[in-house]
Amino acid sequence: MNAALPYNELQRLAHLHALNILDSGREQSFDDIACLAMSLCRTPIAVVSLIDSDRQWFKSCVGLHATETSRDVSFCAHAILRPDDLLVVEDATQDPRFHDNPLVLGDEHIRFYAGAPLVSAEGHAFGTLCVIDRVPRRLDQLQLNSLQLLARQVMQLLQLREANQALQLSQQKLLTLYNQAPVAIILNHLDDGRFIEFNPEFVRLIGYSAEEILRLNTADITPSEYAEEDQHKLQRVAATGRYGPYEKHYIHKDGSLIPVLLNGVLIEAPDGEQQVWTFIQDISERKRAEQIKNDFVSAVSHELRTPLTSISGALGLLVSGKLGSLPEKMDSMLTIAHKNALRLSQLINDLLDMEKLIAGKMGFDLKRQPLVPIIEQSLESNKAYADSFDVSLSLHICADEQDIPLMVAIDAHRLQQVLANFISNAVKFSPPHGQVEVHLIQQLREIKIAVIDQGPGISDEFREHLFQKFTQADSSASRQRGGTGLGLAISKTFVERMNGRIGFDSVPGQGATFFAIFPLANRASDLSVTPNH
Repeated sequence: MNAALPYNELQRLAHLHALNILDSGREQSFDDIACLAMSLCRTPIAVVSLIDSDRQWFKSCVGLHATETSRDVSFCAHAILRPDDLLVVEDATQDPRFHDNPLVLGDEHIRFYAGAPLVSAEGHAFGTLCVIDRVPRRLDQLQLNSLQLLARQVMQLLQLREANQALQLSQQKLLTLYNQAPVAIILNHLDDGRFIEFNPEFVRLIGYSAEEILRLNTADITPSEYAEEDQHKLQRVAATGRYGPYEKHYIHKDGSLIPVLLNGVLIEAPDGEQQVWTFIQDISERKRAEQIKNDFVSAVSHELRTPLTSISGALGLLVSGKLGSLPEKMDSMLTIAHKNALRLSQLINDLLDMEKLIAGKMGFDLKRQPLVPIIEQSLESNKAYADSFDVSLSLHICADEQDIPLMVAIDAHRLQQVLANFISNAVKFSPPHGQVEVHLIQQLREIKIAVIDQGPGISDEFREHLFQKFTQADSSASRQRGGTGLGLAISKTFVERMNGRIGFDSVPGQGATFFAIFPLANRASDLSVTPNH
């Protein structure tokens, strides 16, 4: 008598096939459970049987020389119809389902069968753990219970096997990614920087063999000038679990320098040791492209500067009236031309300043001097510009200026450039009849210079790009107001070269505050900086 199909047959078969166990080799763990079942139930045969669409296949078969039989003659095909119960056939010749079964009438001479279904968490009965005898018999309750417990252990093995296969597949994918990745990947000890693992791309990047790399640490391939910053990054990764992006150089085996961009994450090894995975991008091509761009911009800027200075000067003389009065329409057109020439001159000056900063050729003359006169001079210099936008400028001092002059060690000319950028930006983005306030705020041993406007503020998506080169908050609006996109990038470098810090505060729609903070140098002990050239 053929068994009916389970109600969930399609899902059951799909899950069974997903286990990738059918037609696999013998495994000792399954054979051990079959042997234990055979011993407990005192039968000559024990089988771990899985029911496929048209066959029953034996993962383990102890005492019977077969690997599979047709599903049509399978006792187990009946057993899986009731996943929660054992199927016990004490005498197959007396059971109408099996009395004419070829396995009963033929050489196998099966008389007794007891099968415990192998049931997944989803309720799919894949097959059975069964014991078989060639004579009629009966199992006691302890044997029946033991058979069910062992069947559950078979299911645990199947699930572990499935999980292990998934893990192996995942590991293989990661290993392929690791070995074929176009970026270098390394694993180091956090405490001493020794290399633990690295992918082939890292070997290619630095030119050492794998055996040589294992005898090195990160300090061996890093120029000495990065020692302090490297230590800072190690402290950061230990505190936060990650670091980067961090731009530096590695030393190739041939002595050449390789520009790289690093990002790292902290992990804990099974023994508790802290280690760091680092992802390394070779940015040599990017640096070469940047150098080509910088050389081009520099060449063009230098070529334009001299003729543009002459053009601006000539236009200035014309619109000033020193060469005689002009017709009204011509005066208007020349005024526009003069303003645009000045704007272009400012762009070229910014480009040349940036070139000097990148090349490290810009000198700074840091001198101890009073701060307030520099601020007042900057306000006076920018007053005409603010007037053209109908914006007023004011200075507010929140410090002990009355008792002790606020002294700072700075380059006055470079600070004037920073303030001009802060103030001009504040004026451009302020509404008509608005006010730009400059606040000096003493904070213990530091002084904060804050420029506050009443403009639209800084949008959230623009904040992280604010001090990058050629960046403007709103391209369309900024084009109308003018600007190169270099001012804040230059200002940031100027402030940091004068031992200060730069930043901003803003709420969209409520204006913005740009500030620079410098150490006070009111006393001789405060003056710990030296001129930087």
